[in-house]
Amino acid sequence: MQLNLKVNMMLILTFLLFPAVAVFATDIHKMWDDRCVSCHGHAGEFSRKFLKVTGSELQGRHHTHDLRLFLNNHYLSGHDVEPVYNMLLAQVSILPRFKNECSRCHENAATFVRESFTLEGGSLNSIKLKIPVRDFLSGHRNLQPVDIDFFMEQFNRIMNEIE
Repeated sequence: MQLNLKVNMMLILTFLLFPAVAVFATDIHKMWDDRCVSCHGHAGEFSRKFLKVTGSELQGRHHTHDLRLFLNNHYLSGHDVEPVYNMLLAQVSILPRFKNECSRCHENAATFVRESFTLEGGSLNSIKLKIPVRDFLSGHRNLQPVDIDFFMEQFNRIMNEIE
């Protein structure tokens, strides 16, 4: 009877604490920098140089059948595989515009988003200026609406990857 009580208490605690634990996400970009950058370099450069999308699946040059399985066996734990896979998929699929157009002033996109933006009420806002990022970009470096849309999509994706 006492064993069942202990088991039940553990189950109850697990279910009560699980939502709190699930709130803490991994900063995929920091994880890449900690575990991968020394061999593979920046994730964007790596993905565009060594990965490709076939159908809707990301493939490596040598790991063409199941890149997720490879990632799971290559310094990532099970719950980190999908976020890293999705980050690499997103990066291989976009032009390196931030690096080419912004990095002279803003280092790299993940660091820039991490240090400069906050997500409030579903809106990406400047920490320093206390205004929506979209509003700021409309007057920044002659960006056109299509450029603003591109960078907002990238910044929102990165914000989700670092939280």
